[in-house]
Amino acid sequence: MVAGGGTAVHSGGVALTPDVDIRRNDQADWDRFDSDWYFRHNYASMRDDDRQILERMGEFFSANVVPSDTPRFGLDVGPGTNLYPTFAMLPFCRSITLWERSEANIAWLHREKSSFRPSWDAFWGQLSRFRRIRAMGGNPRRRLADSAIVCRGSIFNLPERRWDMGTMFFVAESITSDYEEFRQATTRFVRSLKPGAPFAAAFMEDSKGYTVGEYQYPAVPVTMAHIKDCLSGVTSRPPEIVSITSEHPLREGYSGKMLLALGLAAGNPVT
Repeated sequence: MVAGGGTAVHSGGVALTPDVDIRRNDQADWDRFDSDWYFRHNYASMRDDDRQILERMGEFFSANVVPSDTPRFGLDVGPGTNLYPTFAMLPFCRSITLWERSEANIAWLHREKSSFRPSWDAFWGQLSRFRRIRAMGGNPRRRLADSAIVCRGSIFNLPERRWDMGTMFFVAESITSDYEEFRQATTRFVRSLKPGAPFAAAFMEDSKGYTVGEYQYPAVPVTMAHIKDCLSGVTSRPPEIVSITSEHPLREGYSGKMLLALGLAAGNPVT
């Protein structure tokens, strides 16, 4: 760990006071991430906050993905062991790049994409309530196997303006204790999308860090104000940021709320 001195970090008038111990992204051993443990504790069954997020995301993409005969390409940054952001883009995209750093998560994704386990059916069922998503038809397992491309890469190395829509769930605030790295990761994600591209990004509010198996991983305790501040320069209009609450928080070490940002990448849409 790197000592942070407990001083406040200021950016755009928004102050953040991190824990004394600061850990940058490259100090964590992501290849030892226990993917099976994380899946069991987070996605083995659909929670109420998952359902709320799926409902908001499905509605947003259905309303903001413009029908087109041109093939569309999606991006899910740091999927880990969470398939449902990819599910939300599946009906709209020819292919979806799963951009993941951890070798352990990459191996998990390759296994799961070939034929995802039955517990994911409830997540797909929630999205299938939307007409444009339901209209995809066919077998979602076959569609995922044919469409998902697992790619190893760091969020900090994403190319700009490449994808037509994107998702990033619980990544930017959960890979570092450094606010400037959080800001860089968030803006890198949005800038990897073409102008006008719709995106959904989710964050754990006020997360102090988390444990996966035997390892502790860093986090930045962000609020809605921090997310608005990060997105203000990279979206074409102020994003909608929804506070998702649950009577049963997922774990200790955060506020119990999840923040879902829905927006469009800055610039005029590519036609």
